[in-house]
Amino acid sequence: MECLICQRATDSGCLVFCGEAICSDCEMRLMEQTVDDPGYETQVRAFRLLWQRQFLATRDRHLMDGDSV
Repeated sequence: MECLICQRATDSGCLVFCGEAICSDCEMRLMEQTVDDPGYETQVRAFRLLWQRQFLATRDRHLMDGDSV
C-alpha cells in the first residue's frame, strides 16, 4: 500500500483509515501539526480526496443496487 498523504510505500505496521494507509511519519505529523505549519494543506487535501472517493463509491454503489437516476 502507499501512504494517503505522502504517496510513499508503507510498511505493515502503518495506520489504516477507511481502507487507506497512513505511514508512521505522516501519522506523527498529523498528531503534532497545527494549521499554520507547512504541509497542513497537503494533509487537508489528502483527506478531502479520501472523503470524496468514499462519497462517490457510496453513491455509485446505490446506483448499482437499482436506484433510478
